[in-house]
Amino acid sequence: MGQQIYRHVVPETYVQLLYEYLDAKGYAPETLLGEPWPEPDLQNIGGIDVAYWNCMLEKAADKLEDPLLGIHLGQTITARHLGVLGSVLLASENLGAALKHLNHYLRLIFDVVPMVLRPSDRWIDITWDESDYETGWLVNVTGQAVMVQFCRTLVRGLVNPIFVHFKHARPADASAYEAFFGCPVLFEQPDVILRFDLELLSMPLKSPDPALIALLEQHADRLLAQLPQQQEIVEQVRKLIARALHDGEPDIERISTQLYCSSRTLQRRLREADTNFRRELNLVRYELASSYLKDPRLQIMEIAMLLGYSEHSAFTRAFKDWSGHTPQQVRDR
Repeated sequence: MGQQIYRHVVPETYVQLLYEYLDAKGYAPETLLGEPWPEPDLQNIGGIDVAYWNCMLEKAADKLEDPLLGIHLGQTITARHLGVLGSVLLASENLGAALKHLNHYLRLIFDVVPMVLRPSDRWIDITWDESDYETGWLVNVTGQAVMVQFCRTLVRGLVNPIFVHFKHARPADASAYEAFFGCPVLFEQPDVILRFDLELLSMPLKSPDPALIALLEQHADRLLAQLPQQQEIVEQVRKLIARALHDGEPDIERISTQLYCSSRTLQRRLREADTNFRRELNLVRYELASSYLKDPRLQIMEIAMLLGYSEHSAFTRAFKDWSGHTPQQVRDR
């Protein structure tokens, strides 16, 4: 896969966070911000320029006379503001798995700069590579508050960082930062960093997201019902692939482990059934893609994510190889 090119945008669902906050405060957000209510474009990837997002935050902070707007916004985050990825995070097994999903699919909610994970034997640092592009301070504060607050909504137990670092100047009321994050907060640092205790990653989540699970199982069951009946091993492999795709591309080692056999044994059993793992993976992906494209609630980028692709373009190329048409052409028809 080639080097990722970041578009420096955030999704409309994320920007809606500000509009809903202003509306709840009794302001007309469209009037205050000078922009209509952001609506996701179901036909394209879309997004709002992150520099303009920072300007919107600054305008709102000035109007509300609220230098802590980023923290106050972060406290209102829900899975809905993160699109389909929000549901995937809710459905994760534990906080570590959720963080893995976030890192893999970050560009769906923050297509600006790469997230960098720096684990040690006792903690993990979450930071951002701003060597090629630097975001505004309000974008950073809002983003860090969103991450911590969303982790708190996910996990059964106390979730506070060990410390938080920001690059901007120390505000007049730094105590409000420490009260929200529940840890020391340092300013004028070289990088924006969240440090978490490594033990937090194994903490179980409060509950899986029933909406996502129902969506995945609905499409998976429909797929299995439509496919011709095969030998039991083939049907087992297809079922496991369909249920594992939202965690990224499943490999034969992972599937064979779930079937309590070695990858070599699974390869042999699939050959005996006149197929192979790659063929079954592509078949499941194509059938699920065709089903997802009929659901107007799902953007094509979100469909790519649900099928285990980290890049919209990779899904488009694969689908065209399978069907002779791009996903957008199929949806348009």
